[in-house]
Amino acid sequence: MSTFEISEEIKKQLSMLPDEPGVYIFRDAKDDIVYIGKALSLRSRVKSYWNQNSWMERPKLYVMMPKVAKFETILTHSEKEALLLEATLVRKHMPRYNVALKDDRRYPWLAITYDVAFPRLIMVRDPVRFRKDNPKGKVFGPYVESGQMWETVRVLRKVFPMRQRKNPLFKDRPCMNYHIGLCLGPCQNLVQEDFYNEMVKQVELFLAGRQREVVAQLTSEMARAAENLQFEQAAKIRDRLRALETVIERQQVFFDDRKVNCDVIAEAHTDKFTCVCMMRVREGKMVSSETFCLSLTERTRWDEAFQSIIDQYYTQCEDISVPHEVLLQHKLEDTNALEELLSGRANRIVKLITPQRGTKLKLIEMAAKNAQQSLESEIATRDEEADARSQTILSRLKEELGTTRLPKRIECFDISNIQGSDNVASMVVFERAMPKKSDYRTYKIKSVQGEPNDFASMKEVVGRRYTRLLEEEKAFPDLIIIDGGKGQLNAALEALQELESQGLDWNSFDIIGLAKKQEEIYFPGKSDPVLLSRRSDALYLLQRVRNEAHRFAITFHRKLRTKRSIKSDMDEWQGVGKARRKILLDHFGSLEAIKKAKLEDLEALKGLPKNVAKAVFEKLHGNAEKAGGTDTSVKELDRNHEIVKSE
Repeated sequence: MSTFEISEEIKKQLSMLPDEPGVYIFRDAKDDIVYIGKALSLRSRVKSYWNQNSWMERPKLYVMMPKVAKFETILTHSEKEALLLEATLVRKHMPRYNVALKDDRRYPWLAITYDVAFPRLIMVRDPVRFRKDNPKGKVFGPYVESGQMWETVRVLRKVFPMRQRKNPLFKDRPCMNYHIGLCLGPCQNLVQEDFYNEMVKQVELFLAGRQREVVAQLTSEMARAAENLQFEQAAKIRDRLRALETVIERQQVFFDDRKVNCDVIAEAHTDKFTCVCMMRVREGKMVSSETFCLSLTERTRWDEAFQSIIDQYYTQCEDISVPHEVLLQHKLEDTNALEELLSGRANRIVKLITPQRGTKLKLIEMAAKNAQQSLESEIATRDEEADARSQTILSRLKEELGTTRLPKRIECFDISNIQGSDNVASMVVFERAMPKKSDYRTYKIKSVQGEPNDFASMKEVVGRRYTRLLEEEKAFPDLIIIDGGKGQLNAALEALQELESQGLDWNSFDIIGLAKKQEEIYFPGKSDPVLLSRRSDALYLLQRVRNEAHRFAITFHRKLRTKRSIKSDMDEWQGVGKARRKILLDHFGSLEAIKKAKLEDLEALKGLPKNVAKAVFEKLHGNAEKAGGTDTSVKELDRNHEIVKSE
């Protein structure tokens, strides 16, 4: 683990954190927001981010925390308020390291425009923006299957003829929608506003999954019209009821009890994707099922995405859409806060449950099965898209380089050292224009010691790599890239020429040198380089491969250098291994503090035997006396003690 310095400003802020619920905002050096979170206890949660021991469980923190230059907090009265505030701020600022409830597609939602007279039913793509422009409006969805949404709209327009046009088509007469029964003609004052608004409320109930309430209201209206001898009106309501019943009967019955209203949420995931399925059961029947598929980066775990999706979904949902229960495949950290939020919105108790048996567990299993199917479909689709995209890029690379074969497999070499010390090389592999990390290799250069010689180093590593391929009778790559100009390329060619006697086939591969300064591409036997367009996808692929080789070489070089730098006199202390060394450094904080410690302090340290404590004391003070009171080895160790502590 690398060292991680905490600034004095951060330390001061951490010491003053209150033990209260609220929201915390992390900012980088440019004052940009990188992460927003909520906590029941700001003191406990925020301090945990600077505890490097917790980073092993949350890889995102390795990348995020070094970028955090400062933070701020907002106190709230409860965890529920913190949950709402977090969701609002995340939607507003879209921080880089927060999980957003979105994927590559923008799913459609249905919305009712309550902010205008005679509201309409419309489709929107951005519910957040719609609510901003229409504070009284309500949205329903999202609808992953747009065909299902438009089928719902078709039925609703037939049963509830709300106006469809934003502005009237004519000034003195209604449009065709009125004449075919798809609109009541509010633009020409052909319907009373109270009657129209009552119809809109029925549409809202239907979209919220409360179809039985709508059927009961329409049945009552039909009976009332018949009693008043309005048989034509009763017949129209009867036809609307039949259309609604047709839709309702298509829905699968899960519970005999018509009062059962619940949401069922489960997920399936891989290292790169997660799919979350949300099934809505209303009045004992399945009314909808949506699946959200998101890409997972190295920064985000699937369980973080699962919780964030649920939090963001329910902080955006309409009050009328809140079920009696939410069935979850996995328990959430903020269950109590979310229960309090949903209960307050619905004016009744809403429970979040993780079923263990019975019908509810079967519902979770069904949702998980749907999520798994969507995940497999998503992966297959993206693989097909990636294949098509990589095929196009590789074809362009072949054409622009003028090589003889499609570079399906590319191997790239790079050298890394500091004035000849810790001289290493890396080889990275790309297949179908994507990294294949299982085939990456690192090499310690043996032929060059003490002084830098990239040409000799490149010759050695290329010779070692392809000597082994010939011995194992494995195929060569389609394209070999040498990081460097003509000198490095010629060194690699020398190594390959020495392999001709072992059966090297020059026609089985292409080889180029890529110089970084102007991105010149050198070919064997040609003195003048080739320059590709800076906007070329082919050049972009070459740069990706070269940069990955450089990154991998630098990482290996730093690893060796760090390992060498932490070797010191401390390794020679009798009876002190890694565990006891960590105990000493954790307790005293630095090697200088260990040197200043009294013998009694060392002997009192738990986990350090008294004879070992005495040996350490004598070793330190004996060395100090011999050096005239200055122990240079201790100073050297003090600079590296953070690395030692992290072992």
